[in-house]
Amino acid sequence: MAKKIQNKRYLVNRAVYKAVKKYDHQQFENFCTDIYKSGWEDGKASVNALEVKDIEAVIRSVKGIGEVRIGKIMEAINEKFDENAGSEETE
Repeated sequence: MAKKIQNKRYLVNRAVYKAVKKYDHQQFENFCTDIYKSGWEDGKASVNALEVKDIEAVIRSVKGIGEVRIGKIMEAINEKFDENAGSEETE
């Protein structure tokens, strides 16, 4: 589809450019969807994602934080994750 150049950027070569110019509506939509998916995957791969269980393990390792406080912290974190998940679904 495209060639890879320095700095991990992609350039459309001349053959792809000419082919895209001849696409009908459905072909162009598929082409754009492929580009979007590629960008989405690159973005997901570049994020340093933490899971809730990892956060809980780190909090539990802190001396002086008891079970009740951990429960309240994890409740607040879970509410925030649920809130963010809801806003992503509406976009």
